[in-house]
Amino acid sequence: MVDIFTGLQPLEIGEGNPADLLRRAEELNASEAIDRVLVGYSSIWPHNHTTAPFLAAVTDKLSLIVAHRPGVIHPTAAARYFATLDVLSGGRLAINLVTGGSDKDLHREGDYLPKDERYGRASEYLDVMKAAWSETAAFDHRGRYYTAERVNPLIKPLHGHVPIFMGGESDAAVDFGASHADTYMLWGEPLAGTRERIERVRAAAEGYDRSIEFSVSLRLFVGETDDDAWANARAVERTILEAQGSNKFLRSSATDTSVGRNRQLALTDEELHDDCFWTGLVKLLGGFANSAALVGTEDRILEALAKYRDLGVSAFLITTGAEAAWDPALEDLALRIKKEL
Repeated sequence: MVDIFTGLQPLEIGEGNPADLLRRAEELNASEAIDRVLVGYSSIWPHNHTTAPFLAAVTDKLSLIVAHRPGVIHPTAAARYFATLDVLSGGRLAINLVTGGSDKDLHREGDYLPKDERYGRASEYLDVMKAAWSETAAFDHRGRYYTAERVNPLIKPLHGHVPIFMGGESDAAVDFGASHADTYMLWGEPLAGTRERIERVRAAAEGYDRSIEFSVSLRLFVGETDDDAWANARAVERTILEAQGSNKFLRSSATDTSVGRNRQLALTDEELHDDCFWTGLVKLLGGFANSAALVGTEDRILEALAKYRDLGVSAFLITTGAEAAWDPALEDLALRIKKEL
């Protein structure tokens, strides 16, 4: 059985009270299909270090993947923060380590470390966090990026470890994920590219004597017929196109030079791949994360997802619509995915 993840912005743009966030949290908490919800990170969004505890407090079974950027706070402080949140949530926490693909977004928070060093820093960051969770006596750390003395947090994660999720396409990202990640998160790609990426990460993980799980992120546009599904997808495409020039829908910046973004954009020379893999929104949003889609009937989408499952994917992060959000209309399909795959 596969796991089902979805995504949630901490607060929607322009929201000034928690009413709508509470409604979304209630919908997600009521789902029988969703296993985890990714709470994203950006230097311009409401801070998920505040919204994640809020979500944990107003739900009783919703498990969170909290995106976290190494370098914003010291790893010893992060270790205490996440251990505390994990305990208070009853062990419903995972962390998505994001080193940052956009220099502009990093610079807003005073982070000017060159891109080729970020994964090295992230690796040291996790070494310190994991030591803070596992060591029973006070320890010192003196590394390239961080120094700390007499580290001895009096709170540990409920099960001794918080699962680590991450993604990335560069060689440095693959090495980092192979050595640290429990789940490697892949953006949606056609089957051939997904197979290549899984094989590459698995080979790297074997070098560290580790095994690793994989998730794939996709928007789903579903209809009773294929024509209905494509009508839904084209309607979202028009909505995003008509909003160009505004900040309503997030796009990748032209200054984003991440390997993953460039790989996504390389797919857009053809709009349709495999059977129902669609790149229209990838092109429109400049390679922004989670804009690749599957379009079709439930049966067609299930057939497509089964092929990813056969490649070794054990979880799907699914969203829909212009906002790449959860829609309760996906519940029945998500339950079928869990049951049939």
